[in-house]
Formats: sequence, C-alpha cells, structure tokens
Amino acid sequence: MARLPRLLKHFNLYIDGEDYAGRADALTPPALAFTMEDHRAGGMDGVARLEMGMEAMTMTFIISDATPALIALMGRASVPLVARGSVQAQGMARAEPVVINTRGFFSGIEFGEWRGANKSVQTLTAELEYFRYRQADVEYCEIDVINMIRKFGGVDQLADHRANIGL
Repeated sequence: MARLPRLLKHFNLYIDGEDYAGRADALTPPALAFTMEDHRAGGMDGVARLEMGMEAMTMTFIISDATPALIALMGRASVPLVARGSVQAQGMARAEPVVINTRGFFSGIEFGEWRGANKSVQTLTAELEYFRYRQADVEYCEIDVINMIRKFGGVDQLADHRANIGL
C-alpha cells in the first residue's frame, strides 16, 4: 500500500536557550558528509575511495527579529541550538516529534534589506561541533567532533578508535 510522505508541519528554534517561536522563519540543518580520499596502489585496477572522517557541519537559519542578542553571539563558541519539529503524513493519526540538538560557533550574520514597513530578517551561520537527530524518540545520528563520537543508527563508529588511543 502506498503511503504519503511525512511533512514538516511546524517547527520552533531555541538559540542559546531563548525561544524564537514566531520569529524563526527558516532553518537549514547541516549536510552530513564524509571526507573521501582517492587511493590507487600497486595491484589495483581502479580507485578506491577511503573515508577520512566527517566534513565540516554548517547550519544556517533566518530570524525575523531585529534583536541585538543575535549579534552578541557572534564569535562565541559552543552556542546551543535546538530545533524542534513536528512531522506528519496526510492521513496519519499522530504527528511525530523531531529534535535536532547542536552546538556551534557563530561565524556569520547577514542583515536583510532595510526598508520601511518591512520585516527585519537576519541570516545566521553556525559552524557546528555537535549534531544530534532524533525522530519519534529514536536517536538516528549523533556527531560530537570534540569528543570523537560518531553514531549512525545507534552504532558508534569511533568507539574502537577512542579505546585504542585511551579516550
């Protein structure tokens, strides 16, 4: 039986503990990608791509509020950001919660165009050191760059490496 897709129906954003309900216009979670390196050695008839860790994680979000509190976060490290969403497929009785927890360095802010009788928007960029994705109370991903944790589907892919180097 065909099933319609889950859609993000509602979301809210918390920046450094402050609730931005009604002011958070958009959020783009980071792309999760591995750094890959080509390897071709003697006896190989082609290139094998080797995983060399994770790419940098960058998140952007747009806030409709001319608040100086966001400017004050520039240059601060480990700022907590929490995005909470609600997804639901048409015809599905219950909506599922989605929670994205992050920590990062606020590396950029773009001020929208100033025009009379127009909403003020700010686009902010955070370079993340931590990312966790949960849906329907199941953790699907946790990446903690500083503490060398990388979990996908409940499997900690770096546990052996941490143990091998005494962490």
